[in-house]
Amino acid sequence: MRSGYIALIILAGFIFGGAVSVRAQDGKVGFVDLDKVFNDFYKTKLADAQLKDQADQFTNDRKEIVERLKKLREEFNATREAAQNTALSEEVRNQKRDEAEEKLVALREEESKLRQFDEQRRKQLDDQGRRMRNRIVQEIRSTISDYAREKGFSAVLDSSGESMNGVALVLYMDDAVDITGEILQILNKGHSTE
Repeated sequence: MRSGYIALIILAGFIFGGAVSVRAQDGKVGFVDLDKVFNDFYKTKLADAQLKDQADQFTNDRKEIVERLKKLREEFNATREAAQNTALSEEVRNQKRDEAEEKLVALREEESKLRQFDEQRRKQLDDQGRRMRNRIVQEIRSTISDYAREKGFSAVLDSSGESMNGVALVLYMDDAVDITGEILQILNKGHSTE
């Protein structure tokens, strides 16, 4: 009796497994151009504008540092020339040499500040851009998943991908299974994409 029960469970497993396999083969597959969705999503455009504003602020802040550097360099050069001017007394030239050394130290410090500023701001912009991108991609993926479940898709593939040779991974797709437009409508509902 017990061996019959085990045989029945095994048979049910084969039948159920076969049914799942057939169902997966009969499932709908959709395609979405993820690049287009990402680029045409209104939140991407807002994030890009925000990053551009921050990059512009970075450029303005950097210009101020560069102007200070330029002024320090001019002061250093003028002081160094004065230190080499033989028309001045030895005492004045020594004083100008000391001033030139101080200005050179200040100049090197300001150059170091500029390098640190560049590194910090670029890292900050890169990190913020990556975080924004990840949030947007997560929202897009979630929308695609919800849409696919609602419409009975077994899988949705990105048609914008390329192989390592730079060739499109999806060589042919019927327009009927391209859901890019529908996904963009859902994501941009109530928002202008201009």
